[in-house]
Amino acid sequence: MKELCLVLGVTGSQRAEIAQDIASYGWPEGQVVRVLTHGLTADETHWSNASGTVSLPQAGEERAAVLVTDGRHSQIDQLEALIAAAPSAGWEIKRIVTVIDLPLLHRRDVLSDWYQACLHFSDAAVLVGRSDVPNAWLSKFLEKQQSESVPCLIFTLPKRGGLSNPAQIIEGDARRMSHVLDDLDAVDEMEFDEDNLPEEPFDLVRKVDRYFERDMHGRRVLGLADIVQVLREEGR
Repeated sequence: MKELCLVLGVTGSQRAEIAQDIASYGWPEGQVVRVLTHGLTADETHWSNASGTVSLPQAGEERAAVLVTDGRHSQIDQLEALIAAAPSAGWEIKRIVTVIDLPLLHRRDVLSDWYQACLHFSDAAVLVGRSDVPNAWLSKFLEKQQSESVPCLIFTLPKRGGLSNPAQIIEGDARRMSHVLDDLDAVDEMEFDEDNLPEEPFDLVRKVDRYFERDMHGRRVLGLADIVQVLREEGR
């Protein structure tokens, strides 16, 4: 399996440039790392999600790849589909990065839960547009991440220049809240101790991540903002 890093976020937030920084400097010098963007069909530099079916290029001789999601549609739907499709194409998702468009979030508070959902799965977050939002608002945003114990690393993209220390994103242990990529069984997720043992029989079925959970009609239990509509109103 070859390593795959996913970059979540919305279109128009410099994700391609950030992905290139991660690809160029996230792994040791001399390693070949591909950048995959969304396209109509899958090829050496594109992945596709035509008609809701994810297609990924097969992993080759490269060390890794950085995949930029389709920034005009649901990141949760894409993430769920990519997690399912990656192994058969020879990829193991190693890191997930969310790029946060601060000016957009500042204008559109409805995206607060949308971005929090992305951060739930993320090992790192990159803040874009820092100079275009009020200091007090940004402080409140960062305090929220701290109060909710969001463990991902947080980077700020400078107004000029690239991402600082991309290797820090790739190196070390995973820092995401979600366990969807972890090799756990149902018992690992249960909080049992000698003072907290179940009295009734229970099924050893692994929990579905709360953002992936669907009701009996196939709808997401946790609904998020319609990013398609938001971007349309923003002229993106």
